[in-house]
Amino acid sequence: MKKAKIGLILDDKLQSWNIKDLIEKSLESNVYEISCIIVQKNISISNSSFIKKINEYFFKFISFFERKFVQRYIDVSTFFKKHSIDSFGIKIIEVSPIVSKSGFIYRYNEEDLNKIKEEDLDILIRGGSGILRGDILNLCRGGIISFHHGDNEVNRGTPPGFWEVYNREKTTGFIIQILNEELDAGTVLFKGKIPTSFFYTLNMVRLYLKANIFMHIVLEKIFENKKINTYPKKPYDKPLYLIPSLKHQLIYLFKTCLYLLKKIVRRLQRKKLLWNVAYQYVDDWKDVSLRKSKIIPNPKNSFIADPFLFRFEEKDFCFVEEYDFKSNKGHISAYEFLNQEESFLGTVIKEDFHMSYPNVFKHNGDIYMIPETSAAKEIRLYICDEFPMKWRYKKTLISNVSAVDSNIFYLNNYWWLLTNIDSSNSGDHCSELHAFYSEDLFTNEWKPHLKNPLVFDPLRARNAGMIFEDGNIYRSYQIQGWDKYGEGFGIAKILTLDKENFKEKVEFEVSPDYFKNSIGTHTYNFKNGIMVTDFLSIKNK
Repeated sequence: MKKAKIGLILDDKLQSWNIKDLIEKSLESNVYEISCIIVQKNISISNSSFIKKINEYFFKFISFFERKFVQRYIDVSTFFKKHSIDSFGIKIIEVSPIVSKSGFIYRYNEEDLNKIKEEDLDILIRGGSGILRGDILNLCRGGIISFHHGDNEVNRGTPPGFWEVYNREKTTGFIIQILNEELDAGTVLFKGKIPTSFFYTLNMVRLYLKANIFMHIVLEKIFENKKINTYPKKPYDKPLYLIPSLKHQLIYLFKTCLYLLKKIVRRLQRKKLLWNVAYQYVDDWKDVSLRKSKIIPNPKNSFIADPFLFRFEEKDFCFVEEYDFKSNKGHISAYEFLNQEESFLGTVIKEDFHMSYPNVFKHNGDIYMIPETSAAKEIRLYICDEFPMKWRYKKTLISNVSAVDSNIFYLNNYWWLLTNIDSSNSGDHCSELHAFYSEDLFTNEWKPHLKNPLVFDPLRARNAGMIFEDGNIYRSYQIQGWDKYGEGFGIAKILTLDKENFKEKVEFEVSPDYFKNSIGTHTYNFKNGIMVTDFLSIKNK
């Protein structure tokens, strides 16, 4: 099969990690190759005013300073290094763009256009500076594809990931688009969102890590002739964002330092974030006064969360994550509900790695559990030998995957596995909802859904439980806040799920205000007249 030919537009031969990574991904592809690199030469920014230069230098200082802290969250040992593109042996074409007085607009002269045209490229990828205008936009059959490391409905401009932190946005988006004459208003081929981190450089790194993966996926789909759904356009009603002024940078530093100071003060006051589980006997899980729920006391030196219900021999049980403060890991424990009282039964599954989200279900007379085992890089299945206390590992359903909070159910002759995957190894399990299906529960070959990720938004992607009622399936989902995990939850009714389609409708969303001092909630389940949920509170150590 003849590979499609792609040209990559860059500013110089020394490039950042994301460009190196994109080239390496192209070398693995069976359907496309980066056959030439266009290097934009003689680009000058000497017309910048003194004030503008001060802004740029101070912003570089902030970025450099923050790099020291990013390593605490992600391994960025190679992210900030420069890499020579000469090492790939790809043909290099040098061009000299005509730069506007503003320094923003780049146009190509006829000689440079002809150089590129001779390469007979299918698509160009913009990886360099400048807002491209003129004939270069239509030179290739597929036009020019570009990242925009921001949600184009919220943020058009630069720098990537900064203004979302400054404005305390809950999410930071990115798009992959075909360029046109209007800035960040081209046809959008892909859109995703991640939770906004609490400081700029960390947010920017996570954004780049995530976006690179999906640029490669989009290119593969284009040249495999797979259907790509474009996104509807709407008027842009926000300002054009630029490098922040010195005033905005100082405000950003003040807000960030104040936020860090609050975290430090909370530690000095020996305050701890604790999850708690509550339950209530109800007739209608959609019509519940959550403040009336009964709180289960946390075990000594631990907390409980992620409650799942199961009925066995006319008795009701609740499985939870029990997080041990001494080991800093979770394991699975069980409670029994009887006469509107709970009884702690003890630990039922404990491994050397962290476990949570004990999703329990029945199949062919046996009882199974798929707990969250992302620390083992597996989606694991456990079988119960003696209910409720004795369980053993049965098999791994999917290996070499960083997945959390898996829901499983049988629908229309298939087993469906809905799970949240960290595709970028950046610690983000909240943004992507993926589906896999199989005719056999015990297969080693779960097939990915055609439209993975089904949801790419931390305000709705992460699972928070599953409710089955009258033939309907409802997915509980988490709502992430600004630098806040599990700010709330919502319920969505699954309307369509097959090999090619997925559609759900949001029924309602819930904030954590139903208990005093509650600041978060992220699980909601219902079965046999019992509702269980969890909530986050701040308590003194």
